[in-house]
Amino acid sequence: MTQRSTRQPSGKATLYNFLLNELLASQAVNGYELWILSPWVTNFRLQRTYHVTFSELVATRHEELHLFDVLRQIAANGGMVRLTIGDDNRYHAPLRLLNEQSLRIDIRVYAQLHGKAYAGHYGAIAGSPNLTHGGINQNAEIYRYVHDTHSIAQLRQQCIEHYQQGVALQ
Repeated sequence: MTQRSTRQPSGKATLYNFLLNELLASQAVNGYELWILSPWVTNFRLQRTYHVTFSELVATRHEELHLFDVLRQIAANGGMVRLTIGDDNRYHAPLRLLNEQSLRIDIRVYAQLHGKAYAGHYGAIAGSPNLTHGGINQNAEIYRYVHDTHSIAQLRQQCIEHYQQGVALQ
């Protein structure tokens, strides 16, 4: 079944709910893995989209929750976070710091990367939005969210293939 957010610009509500579900999965599923495939990834603030909050699930020192807080918490829960990013090094410094904060966060660079996909245990998203503030909160993007096991597995496999073609972030 494919769903699309119609109440929020771009993929804001969909991404927020996807991350919440995957954060819960990282607490419950042995061998949990989150796959992120996006040329550009930034540590943007996750704006609340509904009456749901991460505050009970994510330990952070900030008043506002950011993407990297969720990724660090998934790693702290024992999950693996695997990111494949593009070679635009203007975005690499914050990602290097994230990578250094946990052995359970692994980031690779794939120079030819243009596709965007996010795959976890309970769902996956594929489409045009980069994992940036503009891609999620502002731009008019096309994407699909899937939650059936076959579609999730297909998107996960595509993330794995791109990840394997990448090189470690330096």
